[in-house]
Amino acid sequence: MKSLLTGSLSILTLMALLAGCGRDGPSARTPQKPAVAVERVEARVFERNLSLTGTVEAAIVATLSSPAEGPVQDLRIREGDRVREDEVLLVIGRDASAEALLASAKEELSRQEREFSRVRSLVTDRALPGEQLDAARAALERARAQLAQAVQASSDFTVHAPWDGMVSRLHVADGRYLAPRTPLLDMFDPQSLVLRFQVPEEHAFLLEEGDLLSASFDAFGGQSMELAIERAWPELDRRLRTRTFEARLPLESLAFAPGQFARLSVVMESLPGALTVPVEAVMRDSEGGNQVFIVDSAKVARKVSVRTGFEQRGRVLIRNGLSPGDRVIITGTGLVKPGQQVRVQPSQTRQP
Repeated sequence: MKSLLTGSLSILTLMALLAGCGRDGPSARTPQKPAVAVERVEARVFERNLSLTGTVEAAIVATLSSPAEGPVQDLRIREGDRVREDEVLLVIGRDASAEALLASAKEELSRQEREFSRVRSLVTDRALPGEQLDAARAALERARAQLAQAVQASSDFTVHAPWDGMVSRLHVADGRYLAPRTPLLDMFDPQSLVLRFQVPEEHAFLLEEGDLLSASFDAFGGQSMELAIERAWPELDRRLRTRTFEARLPLESLAFAPGQFARLSVVMESLPGALTVPVEAVMRDSEGGNQVFIVDSAKVARKVSVRTGFEQRGRVLIRNGLSPGDRVIITGTGLVKPGQQVRVQPSQTRQP
Protein backbone atom coordinates (compact mmCIF):
# COMPACT_ATOMS: atom_id res chain seq x y z
CA MET A 1 0.00 0.00 0.00
CA LYS A 2 2.84 2.37 0.89
CA SER A 3 4.68 1.68 -2.36
CA LEU A 4 1.52 2.28 -4.38
CA LEU A 5 1.00 5.66 -2.69
CA THR A 6 4.61 6.66 -3.27
CA GLY A 7 4.35 5.84 -7.00
CA SER A 8 1.18 7.90 -7.41
CA LEU A 9 2.81 10.91 -5.74
CA SER A 10 5.82 10.65 -8.10
CA ILE A 11 3.59 10.66 -11.17
CA LEU A 12 1.66 13.71 -9.94
CA THR A 13 4.88 15.55 -9.14
CA LEU A 14 6.25 14.90 -12.69
CA MET A 15 3.03 16.10 -14.32
CA ALA A 16 3.10 19.30 -12.25
CA LEU A 17 6.66 20.00 -13.29
CA LEU A 18 5.86 19.49 -16.96
CA ALA A 19 2.85 21.79 -16.76
CA GLY A 20 4.93 24.46 -15.04
CA CYS A 21 7.53 24.34 -17.75
CA GLY A 22 4.85 24.76 -20.39
CA ARG A 23 3.52 27.90 -18.69
CA ASP A 24 6.75 29.62 -17.72
CA GLY A 25 9.31 28.53 -20.45
CA PRO A 26 11.37 31.33 -22.08
CA SER A 27 10.03 30.59 -25.61
CA ALA A 28 6.49 31.19 -24.44
CA ARG A 29 7.41 34.47 -22.74
CA THR A 30 9.66 36.07 -25.45
CA PRO A 31 9.18 35.17 -29.16
CA GLN A 32 12.47 35.24 -31.13
CA LYS A 33 12.89 38.41 -33.29
CA PRO A 34 14.36 37.68 -36.73
CA ALA A 35 17.72 39.31 -37.42
CA VAL A 36 17.79 41.42 -40.57
CA ALA A 37 20.11 43.79 -42.42
CA VAL A 38 18.68 47.05 -43.70
CA GLU A 39 19.69 49.77 -46.14
CA ARG A 40 18.60 53.40 -46.01
CA VAL A 41 17.12 54.60 -49.30
CA GLU A 42 18.90 57.63 -50.77
CA ALA A 43 18.47 59.61 -53.98
CA ARG A 44 21.51 59.06 -56.20
CA VAL A 45 22.52 59.10 -59.84
CA PHE A 46 21.53 55.80 -61.42
CA GLU A 47 22.68 54.88 -64.92
CA ARG A 48 21.42 52.27 -67.31
CA ASN A 49 24.45 50.83 -69.12
CA LEU A 50 24.69 48.65 -72.20
CA SER A 51 27.58 46.15 -72.14
CA LEU A 52 29.18 45.40 -75.51
CA THR A 53 32.40 44.06 -76.99
CA GLY A 54 34.52 45.61 -79.72
CA THR A 55 37.59 44.97 -81.86
CA VAL A 56 40.37 47.23 -83.07
CA GLU A 57 40.24 47.40 -86.87
CA ALA A 58 42.04 49.34 -89.60
CA ALA A 59 39.78 51.62 -91.62
CA ILE A 60 42.29 51.80 -94.51
CA VAL A 61 43.39 48.38 -95.76
CA ALA A 62 44.53 46.93 -99.07
CA THR A 63 45.21 43.55 -100.61
CA LEU A 64 47.67 43.88 -103.48
CA SER A 65 47.32 41.31 -106.29
CA SER A 66 49.51 40.20 -109.15
CA PRO A 67 48.78 42.21 -112.33
CA ALA A 68 50.17 39.50 -114.62
CA GLU A 69 51.64 36.03 -114.87
CA GLY A 70 55.20 35.38 -113.80
CA PRO A 71 57.58 34.44 -110.95
CA VAL A 72 58.10 36.52 -107.82
CA GLN A 73 61.49 38.22 -107.83
CA ASP A 74 63.28 40.52 -105.40
CA LEU A 75 60.76 40.27 -102.53
CA ARG A 76 61.83 43.12 -100.23
CA ILE A 77 59.32 43.11 -97.39
CA ARG A 78 58.15 40.96 -94.47
CA GLU A 79 55.21 41.03 -92.06
CA GLY A 80 55.48 44.01 -89.73
CA ASP A 81 57.54 46.16 -92.11
CA ARG A 82 56.55 49.79 -92.46
CA VAL A 83 56.56 50.97 -96.07
CA ARG A 84 56.38 54.38 -97.68
CA GLU A 85 54.16 55.47 -100.55
CA ASP A 86 55.52 54.32 -103.93
CA GLU A 87 58.20 52.14 -102.30
CA VAL A 88 59.13 49.01 -104.32
CA LEU A 89 57.75 45.91 -102.59
CA LEU A 90 58.53 43.12 -105.06
CA VAL A 91 59.06 42.37 -108.75
CA ILE A 92 57.14 39.94 -110.97
CA GLY A 93 59.31 38.53 -113.78
CA ARG A 94 58.13 37.51 -117.25
CA ASP A 95 58.73 34.16 -119.01
CA ALA A 96 60.18 33.20 -122.44
CA SER A 97 56.79 33.24 -124.18
CA ALA A 98 56.53 36.96 -123.46
CA GLU A 99 59.94 37.46 -125.08
CA ALA A 100 58.79 35.55 -128.18
CA LEU A 101 55.69 37.69 -128.36
CA LEU A 102 57.85 40.80 -128.24
CA ALA A 103 60.05 39.55 -131.10
CA SER A 104 56.99 38.75 -133.19
CA ALA A 105 55.53 42.23 -132.58
CA LYS A 106 58.79 43.88 -133.63
CA GLU A 107 58.89 41.86 -136.84
CA GLU A 108 55.27 42.72 -137.65
CA LEU A 109 55.92 46.43 -137.11
CA SER A 110 58.94 46.29 -139.45
CA ARG A 111 56.83 44.58 -142.11
CA GLN A 112 54.02 47.11 -141.83
CA GLU A 113 56.52 49.98 -142.12
CA ARG A 114 57.89 48.53 -145.39
CA GLU A 115 54.37 47.98 -146.70
CA PHE A 116 53.38 51.54 -145.87
CA SER A 117 56.41 52.91 -147.73
CA ARG A 118 55.61 50.78 -150.79
CA VAL A 119 51.94 51.81 -150.89
CA ARG A 120 52.80 55.47 -150.40
CA SER A 121 55.17 55.39 -153.41
CA LEU A 122 52.54 53.74 -155.61
CA VAL A 123 49.88 56.21 -154.57
CA THR A 124 52.26 59.08 -155.30
CA ASP A 125 52.84 57.62 -158.80
CA ARG A 126 49.03 57.24 -159.15
CA ALA A 127 49.45 53.49 -159.57
CA LEU A 128 47.11 52.88 -156.61
CA PRO A 129 44.07 54.81 -155.37
CA GLY A 130 44.47 57.09 -152.33
CA GLU A 131 42.29 54.91 -150.04
CA GLN A 132 44.96 52.19 -150.21
CA LEU A 133 47.32 54.54 -148.36
CA ASP A 134 44.76 55.04 -145.59
CA ALA A 135 44.43 51.28 -145.11
CA ALA A 136 48.24 50.87 -144.96
CA ARG A 137 48.50 53.67 -142.41
CA ALA A 138 45.85 51.99 -140.17
CA ALA A 139 47.68 48.66 -140.33
CA LEU A 140 50.91 50.40 -139.34
CA GLU A 141 49.27 51.98 -136.27
CA ARG A 142 47.89 48.62 -135.17
CA ALA A 143 51.37 47.10 -135.38
CA ARG A 144 52.78 49.90 -133.23
CA ALA A 145 50.07 49.35 -130.58
CA GLN A 146 50.74 45.60 -130.53
CA LEU A 147 54.46 46.24 -130.04
CA ALA A 148 53.75 48.56 -127.07
CA GLN A 149 51.61 45.86 -125.46
CA ALA A 150 54.31 43.25 -126.06
CA VAL A 151 56.96 45.52 -124.51
CA GLN A 152 54.81 45.95 -121.43
CA ALA A 153 54.10 42.21 -121.24
CA SER A 154 57.75 41.25 -121.62
CA SER A 155 59.14 43.68 -119.05
CA ASP A 156 59.29 42.89 -115.35
CA PHE A 157 56.40 44.35 -113.35
CA THR A 158 57.31 46.29 -110.22
CA VAL A 159 54.76 46.39 -107.37
CA HIS A 160 54.75 49.65 -105.39
CA ALA A 161 53.15 50.62 -102.06
CA PRO A 162 49.96 52.63 -102.72
CA TRP A 163 50.39 54.70 -99.51
CA ASP A 164 52.31 54.79 -96.21
CA GLY A 165 51.41 51.71 -94.17
CA MET A 166 52.41 48.43 -92.57
CA VAL A 167 52.57 44.96 -94.10
CA SER A 168 50.27 42.64 -92.13
CA ARG A 169 50.52 39.45 -94.17
CA LEU A 170 52.47 38.01 -97.12
CA HIS A 171 50.82 35.49 -99.43
CA VAL A 172 53.84 34.77 -101.67
CA ALA A 173 57.57 34.01 -101.52
CA ASP A 174 60.53 34.55 -103.83
CA GLY A 175 60.43 32.22 -106.85
CA ARG A 176 56.74 31.38 -106.64
CA TYR A 177 55.09 31.45 -110.07
CA LEU A 178 51.89 33.47 -110.07
CA ALA A 179 48.77 33.63 -112.14
CA PRO A 180 47.14 37.01 -112.79
CA ARG A 181 45.14 38.43 -109.81
CA THR A 182 46.90 36.18 -107.26
CA PRO A 183 46.94 37.94 -103.83
CA LEU A 184 50.43 39.18 -102.99
CA LEU A 185 50.16 40.87 -99.59
CA ASP A 186 47.87 42.64 -97.14
CA MET A 187 48.70 46.03 -95.68
CA PHE A 188 47.00 48.65 -93.53
CA ASP A 189 47.47 52.24 -92.40
CA PRO A 190 48.32 52.28 -88.63
CA GLN A 191 46.94 55.82 -88.37
CA SER A 192 43.51 54.59 -89.45
CA LEU A 193 42.96 52.22 -86.50
CA VAL A 194 39.54 52.53 -84.84
CA LEU A 195 37.51 50.62 -82.29
CA ARG A 196 34.63 48.95 -84.16
CA PHE A 197 31.60 47.48 -82.37
CA GLN A 198 28.03 46.37 -83.09
CA VAL A 199 24.89 47.45 -81.24
CA PRO A 200 21.66 45.36 -81.25
CA GLU A 201 18.76 46.76 -83.25
CA GLU A 202 16.71 47.71 -80.18
CA HIS A 203 19.43 50.14 -79.08
CA ALA A 204 20.95 50.93 -82.48
CA PHE A 205 19.46 54.41 -82.88
CA LEU A 206 19.87 55.56 -79.29
CA LEU A 207 23.56 56.23 -79.98
CA GLU A 208 24.97 58.85 -82.29
CA GLU A 209 28.26 60.42 -83.30
CA GLY A 210 29.89 62.28 -80.43
CA ASP A 211 28.48 60.06 -77.67
CA LEU A 212 31.01 58.79 -75.12
CA LEU A 213 31.65 55.21 -74.03
CA SER A 214 33.94 53.46 -71.56
CA ALA A 215 36.34 50.86 -73.00
CA SER A 216 38.77 48.48 -71.29
CA PHE A 217 41.42 46.44 -73.13
CA ASP A 218 42.82 43.10 -71.96
CA ALA A 219 46.04 43.98 -73.77
CA PHE A 220 46.54 46.93 -71.39
CA GLY A 221 45.69 45.08 -68.17
CA GLY A 222 42.04 46.06 -68.26
CA GLN A 223 42.87 49.77 -68.34
CA SER A 224 39.67 51.76 -68.85
CA MET A 225 39.47 54.81 -71.09
CA GLU A 226 36.76 57.12 -72.38
CA LEU A 227 36.29 57.14 -76.15
CA ALA A 228 34.07 59.14 -78.48
CA ILE A 229 31.94 57.65 -81.26
CA GLU A 230 33.03 59.17 -84.57
CA ARG A 231 31.12 57.10 -87.15
CA ALA A 232 27.81 55.23 -87.34
CA TRP A 233 26.90 52.88 -90.19
CA PRO A 234 23.75 54.04 -92.03
CA GLU A 235 22.42 50.47 -92.41
CA LEU A 236 21.86 47.50 -90.11
CA ASP A 237 23.39 44.10 -90.72
CA ARG A 238 20.49 42.20 -92.26
CA ARG A 239 21.61 38.87 -90.83
CA LEU A 240 22.61 39.88 -87.30
CA ARG A 241 20.26 42.90 -87.00
CA THR A 242 23.03 45.05 -85.56
CA ARG A 243 24.40 48.48 -86.39
CA THR A 244 28.13 49.10 -86.60
CA PHE A 245 29.84 52.02 -84.87
CA GLU A 246 33.42 53.26 -84.76
CA ALA A 247 35.12 55.05 -81.86
CA ARG A 248 38.30 57.12 -81.99
CA LEU A 249 41.41 55.59 -80.34
CA PRO A 250 44.23 57.50 -78.57
CA LEU A 251 46.84 56.44 -81.13
CA GLU A 252 49.29 59.10 -79.94
CA SER A 253 49.61 57.56 -76.46
CA LEU A 254 49.07 53.79 -76.86
CA ALA A 255 50.18 51.21 -79.41
CA PHE A 256 47.12 49.43 -80.77
CA ALA A 257 47.01 46.55 -83.25
CA PRO A 258 44.21 45.16 -85.45
CA GLY A 259 42.33 42.37 -83.69
CA GLN A 260 42.64 43.70 -80.12
CA PHE A 261 39.61 42.91 -77.94
CA ALA A 262 37.77 45.51 -75.87
CA ARG A 263 34.95 45.47 -73.32
CA LEU A 264 32.60 48.42 -73.66
CA SER A 265 30.01 50.12 -71.49
CA VAL A 266 27.65 52.72 -72.95
CA VAL A 267 25.31 54.87 -70.84
CA MET A 268 21.83 54.52 -72.34
CA GLU A 269 19.93 56.39 -69.61
CA SER A 270 21.01 58.52 -66.61
CA LEU A 271 18.66 59.47 -63.76
CA PRO A 272 20.12 62.11 -61.40
CA GLY A 273 17.83 61.58 -58.37
CA ALA A 274 16.89 57.92 -58.51
CA LEU A 275 15.89 55.64 -55.62
CA THR A 276 17.34 52.13 -55.84
CA VAL A 277 17.54 48.99 -53.72
CA PRO A 278 19.44 45.71 -54.07
CA VAL A 279 17.59 43.22 -56.28
CA GLU A 280 17.43 40.70 -53.40
CA ALA A 281 15.27 43.11 -51.38
CA VAL A 282 12.39 42.93 -53.90
CA MET A 283 9.81 40.14 -53.56
CA ARG A 284 7.01 39.01 -55.87
CA ASP A 285 3.46 38.89 -54.57
CA SER A 286 0.73 36.44 -55.62
CA GLU A 287 -0.55 38.82 -58.28
CA GLY A 288 2.83 39.37 -59.92
CA GLY A 289 3.52 42.72 -58.29
CA ASN A 290 6.67 43.77 -56.43
CA GLN A 291 7.00 44.37 -52.70
CA VAL A 292 9.67 45.21 -50.14
CA PHE A 293 9.88 45.17 -46.35
CA ILE A 294 10.65 48.45 -44.61
CA VAL A 295 11.42 48.89 -40.91
CA ASP A 296 9.80 51.77 -39.02
CA SER A 297 11.10 53.62 -35.98
CA ALA A 298 9.67 50.93 -33.67
CA LYS A 299 11.61 48.27 -35.57
CA VAL A 300 8.38 46.79 -36.91
CA ALA A 301 8.48 45.35 -40.44
CA ARG A 302 5.90 46.59 -42.92
CA LYS A 303 5.38 45.27 -46.42
CA VAL A 304 4.86 47.94 -49.11
CA SER A 305 4.17 47.63 -52.82
CA VAL A 306 6.66 49.22 -55.21
CA ARG A 307 6.87 49.87 -58.93
CA THR A 308 10.28 48.94 -60.27
CA GLY A 309 12.32 49.96 -63.32
CA PHE A 310 15.49 48.66 -64.92
CA GLU A 311 18.22 46.72 -63.13
CA GLN A 312 21.91 47.56 -63.22
CA ARG A 313 24.87 46.03 -61.35
CA GLY A 314 22.72 44.20 -58.82
CA ARG A 315 20.39 47.12 -58.08
CA VAL A 316 16.88 47.91 -59.28
CA LEU A 317 15.26 51.28 -59.84
CA ILE A 318 12.23 52.06 -57.61
CA ARG A 319 9.86 54.32 -59.55
CA ASN A 320 7.12 54.45 -56.91
CA GLY A 321 6.44 53.24 -53.36
CA LEU A 322 9.52 54.36 -51.41
CA SER A 323 10.80 57.69 -50.12
CA PRO A 324 14.31 58.88 -49.25
CA GLY A 325 15.18 57.79 -45.73
CA ASP A 326 13.12 54.57 -45.74
CA ARG A 327 14.97 51.60 -44.26
CA VAL A 328 14.56 48.57 -46.51
CA ILE A 329 15.28 45.02 -45.37
CA ILE A 330 17.86 43.55 -47.73
CA THR A 331 18.64 40.22 -46.01
CA GLY A 332 16.43 37.99 -43.90
CA THR A 333 13.19 38.81 -45.72
CA GLY A 334 12.22 35.14 -45.75
CA LEU A 335 12.08 35.11 -41.93
CA VAL A 336 9.95 38.24 -41.54
CA LYS A 337 6.17 38.59 -41.36
CA PRO A 338 4.26 41.88 -41.75
CA GLY A 339 3.81 43.64 -38.37
CA GLN A 340 6.56 41.64 -36.72
CA GLN A 341 9.29 43.28 -34.73
CA VAL A 342 12.79 42.61 -36.07
CA ARG A 343 16.29 42.83 -34.74
CA VAL A 344 18.41 45.08 -36.94
CA GLN A 345 22.02 44.05 -36.98
CA PRO A 346 24.11 47.26 -37.10
CA SER A 347 27.14 45.49 -38.43
CA GLN A 348 25.19 44.47 -41.55
CA THR A 349 23.43 47.80 -42.15
CA ARG A 350 24.78 49.27 -45.38
CA GLN A 351 24.31 52.23 -47.67
CA PRO A 352 23.86 52.06 -51.47
